[in-house]
Amino acid sequence: MNNSNLRWGIAAGASAAAFMLPAANAGAAEGETEVTVIHANDIHSSIEDMGKLAGYIDEKKAESDHVVFVSPGDIFSGDPVVDLQDGAPMVDLMNDVGLETMTIGNHEFDYGQEVFAQNEADSDFTWLSANTSIEDSSIPIEEPAAYDEINVNGIDIALLGLTQAPPATAPDGIEGLSFDNDYAGVAESYESLGEDSDLFIGLTHIGYSEDEQLAEDVEFFDAIIGGHTHTVLEEPAVVNGTPVAQAGSNLDFIGEMTFTLDDETGEVTNTEGQLHDIESIEAMNEDVQVKADDYIAEADELLGEVIGETNTGLSRDSRYEEDAPLGNFWTDSMRYTTDTDVAVYNNGGLRAGIDPGDITARDIYSIEPFGNNIVEMNMTGEALENVIEQSYNRSEQVDLQTSGLNYTIYTTEDGAFNGAELTIDGEPIESTETYSVALPNFLADGGDGYNFEGEIIQPDAGLVTNSMITYAEFLMDTEGAVDYETQGRINLEVGEPAVEEPEAPVENVTKECIIDEVHELVPNGNPNKNDSGFNRGQLISVLQKYKNGKDVEVPAEAEPAKECIDQAQAE
Repeated sequence: MNNSNLRWGIAAGASAAAFMLPAANAGAAEGETEVTVIHANDIHSSIEDMGKLAGYIDEKKAESDHVVFVSPGDIFSGDPVVDLQDGAPMVDLMNDVGLETMTIGNHEFDYGQEVFAQNEADSDFTWLSANTSIEDSSIPIEEPAAYDEINVNGIDIALLGLTQAPPATAPDGIEGLSFDNDYAGVAESYESLGEDSDLFIGLTHIGYSEDEQLAEDVEFFDAIIGGHTHTVLEEPAVVNGTPVAQAGSNLDFIGEMTFTLDDETGEVTNTEGQLHDIESIEAMNEDVQVKADDYIAEADELLGEVIGETNTGLSRDSRYEEDAPLGNFWTDSMRYTTDTDVAVYNNGGLRAGIDPGDITARDIYSIEPFGNNIVEMNMTGEALENVIEQSYNRSEQVDLQTSGLNYTIYTTEDGAFNGAELTIDGEPIESTETYSVALPNFLADGGDGYNFEGEIIQPDAGLVTNSMITYAEFLMDTEGAVDYETQGRINLEVGEPAVEEPEAPVENVTKECIIDEVHELVPNGNPNKNDSGFNRGQLISVLQKYKNGKDVEVPAEAEPAKECIDQAQAE
């Protein structure tokens, strides 16, 4: 049912935990029906509190006949208990909890296309994406449903799915698919769904700012329930008359929206939205929790193994401004196991830090849940320079952690890229020299738009997680701890790279070959220029640059000075 801008307004006295449009309503009055939509986005394989989620949904369904549970996507990737089994435990638990429909998030593609297809087939809930199309019919993924129409005891709810375009995932996971980033244009082609339903909801995985823009561009959604940016909206934002909701991530919160419908007109007369902190939930579905606990216990024996200890912790917090302790350990481990000159890793792959104390296998799999393998490449210095420039220009911040390669990026006052200095093992990088580089397959395959130009010499040098475990054990044997700090490998500075001027072999060539010859070419007096139009100062500058080895064009009239310089330096 299309909403109206006139209807929306935040009620006086609305709390930080809820908004009420236009007035608080403890329950549906006679002639009205309340519909409750429970939502959880970006769960990212977090199953520890699945019994609470199921219990809360059970309670709400016991109170009302008009309750539905939906997800804006990214139920996978983030915890090894689920990820080591390619998402199967999450699908099983979501089936038990009663998820009705889910928009496809970017991390739904993380396990590869075969697993994507299997997980979708095993799901009792619908996978949505109106802006995803199949370009290659040979891939195992089928065209996803654009929308879902759910009848909840006589109330028709239409939900339109929109996926981040293109999804931030490994390129091979989305090969053969196309994604339309004209979110409003796609939505408008399904506007008629609102006319045929009691509620029309945009169920999106495009991020909060894009949700805001979508609400500005179209006015027919009764609400937009989103995900992807892990935004905690304790009260939905009202944008152009449309409430926009998002419930954080990792099942830290359960989102709830309640719509009051006039039974006679079908109009939405009131909308309420709130978040419930999972820690505050007392409801429990014991059967679901037992199953979740069983999945966790199955993995605990392997994942609980202590492989090292860190006194410093391995933080990722500084990763966008400089080298981070976690990034240093991570890339050092890759270079240690591959014996390459350089190792690089993108900041987006550093999913969590490690606190001081024991380091377990669970920690390693938690910070790298994607199962990336290491690719070895030969790259020229010029190609590495291009990659560093590209990394900064993506969002004007540090994006690549490194080992073996140190770099300083120089910027203008307003933050634009202004050059870089790169060193390998303390020596300035040589543009034409070839260096061996270890990187994750995500980057080698062009993930995040990167272009690592070079020759692949080893397409699969082992899992990144295995390299970290091996290196942690090595450090325990040799150093007694896995301790790292920021080491000055990466720097951002306002300014420009220093230019080294080669030393002149013969210092007295300046006066004899430049000053004296120029005075003959351009005598004192007016116009103080030679036939080429150069004045004395300009000629001296050109010849000074030539003397210092710069590639400059010396005027023909100054050939005697040039020859004098060549002869003096040869001596």
